[in-house]
Amino acid sequence: MRAFALFVALLAGSLVVAAVFTYPAWWLVSLVSVEPVHRVMHRIAMLIAVIGLVVLTRRLGLSSKEAMGYGMPRSRFLMQLGIGWLCGLGLMLPLTGLLLGLDIRELKPGFDGQWLTLIAGGVVTGLTVAFIEETFFRGVLFTAVWRTSGAAVAIIAPSLLYASLHFLGGKLRVPADEVSWIHGFEVLSKLFERYAQPLTFADSFVALAMLGVLLAAVRLRTGAIAACIGLHAAGVTFIAVLKQATFVNPGAEYGSLVGSYDGVIGWAALIWFAVIGTVFVVLSRPRAASHA
Repeated sequence: MRAFALFVALLAGSLVVAAVFTYPAWWLVSLVSVEPVHRVMHRIAMLIAVIGLVVLTRRLGLSSKEAMGYGMPRSRFLMQLGIGWLCGLGLMLPLTGLLLGLDIRELKPGFDGQWLTLIAGGVVTGLTVAFIEETFFRGVLFTAVWRTSGAAVAIIAPSLLYASLHFLGGKLRVPADEVSWIHGFEVLSKLFERYAQPLTFADSFVALAMLGVLLAAVRLRTGAIAACIGLHAAGVTFIAVLKQATFVNPGAEYGSLVGSYDGVIGWAALIWFAVIGTVFVVLSRPRAASHA
């Protein structure tokens, strides 16, 4: 677990350093654009984390294509990504049908029906998010943990971290003339405000963790992250489209099946992901995923 702890420490350290430099960075940004202090802090943390990840992955010998999950010919990688995308559609269609069929989500009044534009935007968002998150969670982090702690820990630990990061907050609105050095730390303190009431998002947390386990199992069995990217991208696309075109019906009889996090990922998703994951593990043939 040493490798996993190093990555977690890097992410935590990036937040603390970002809090220190939020005020001077915000002041520089304010010379050309007035931005919320929390947005500046988040961007600094992301930049520091990216730089730190590059350094750490190199020091740990994780910068090879194989370690990052890209260790296969391009044509095969793209084929697996496409298959993963199609499987992702198949994964989300029944869940979407359930939510719409039970009137848990309903079409927004006055929705203009610009489906092609909406879907295109969702595809771009899905692929962007999937490439970034899968490269880290099921690529670098999976390999780092697998090398030192084995496959089981490599599946579970990154999946729990993956779920945890979805519930970070940190929004803070402060008048421009009142921003000071202390506000970076106030944003930092608000990052974990949702965790003061963990039961309010327990269903979404467990569902996201299960999704992480499913994606990690795919990584383990296929030897790369191509199919993971396809699955993840298709899921993000569906959620993006649903959130734009529909709304959660507060009076739905089975409304408890969706979580408060995004109105999609909840108990129903947890059960569905668990079923799909079990079927995949039972039917797929093990493959030695590279951890070079």
